[in-house]
Amino acid sequence: MAKVAIMGCGRWGSNHLKTLAKLREEGLVENITVIDPSLEARQKATLADITKADLDGLDADLVIIATPPKHHSQQAKDLISKGFHVLVEKPLGCSEIEAAEVVSFSQEYGKIVSVGLLLRFHPIAPLAKHYIDSGLLGRVESIRFVRRTKRPQPANGNVIESLGVHGIDLACYLMSETEPTCINVQGDRMEAEIAVEFPHGIEALIDVCWGASKERRFVEVNGSISSLKFYLDVHNEVVLVKNGKEEKKLIENNMSPLECELRHVISCVKAHQKGATWSVIPDQGAALRGVRLTEIAMQKLPMSWPH
Repeated sequence: MAKVAIMGCGRWGSNHLKTLAKLREEGLVENITVIDPSLEARQKATLADITKADLDGLDADLVIIATPPKHHSQQAKDLISKGFHVLVEKPLGCSEIEAAEVVSFSQEYGKIVSVGLLLRFHPIAPLAKHYIDSGLLGRVESIRFVRRTKRPQPANGNVIESLGVHGIDLACYLMSETEPTCINVQGDRMEAEIAVEFPHGIEALIDVCWGASKERRFVEVNGSISSLKFYLDVHNEVVLVKNGKEEKKLIENNMSPLECELRHVISCVKAHQKGATWSVIPDQGAALRGVRLTEIAMQKLPMSWPH
């Protein structure tokens, strides 16, 4: 069983805690430690076995970093150098240079570093890729990713860094890790459309927004023969459309992407401890590319001048 710690127990850290508590019931996790300087956050973490204000005396195999993005790279390097494996919520760093330093530390100290690009773990994502690779859709013509949430914009938040990165990474995954040729952006830090162009004229249009009037979260892949659509909050169903007719297909796996991600990284830690082979998802190249492409997209937003 793995000992897991969560650094930062805000909204997303709390989701990690709930999911880990489920895995603890199964016997996959031995105990859960929450690390947060906020007394209020620690008091709310009732599902944790241990709560701490800092790292002193921490006993854990894996530490999940769910703090504000500006802290991710430094905290990851500090933890790796202290002997911990880490799962870092995206982004791995605020620049590709920062992210590359974390990867370098993981190699130097021989520790696992995984990045929270969790839509790769959506149960439908590998099925969608199989449909693409098997020719069921024909020639891929376009991808559409929509993630519009009613949640208000966080303080100092950028919708591309928080939501758009998932669309960028998922599009690259579905396109077999093909490097985009161009990225164009319209919008601002609260609402943006990102056009990611791939070779052969394939375009992924990523529509992300905070403070939307209603929740919308889905992915469409349109091909020359047929298309598919799946919803990010429905984990076991995909809709195929051919000649105007819809066909729903169900799969057995109904786990959330977060649960799939945590099961995977814990299995990697166990394999590492046994001296067996392991492979994190996404790999380091994809993790670094995600930071680089997100950085490019954010730089293309209109500059805000002080009034």
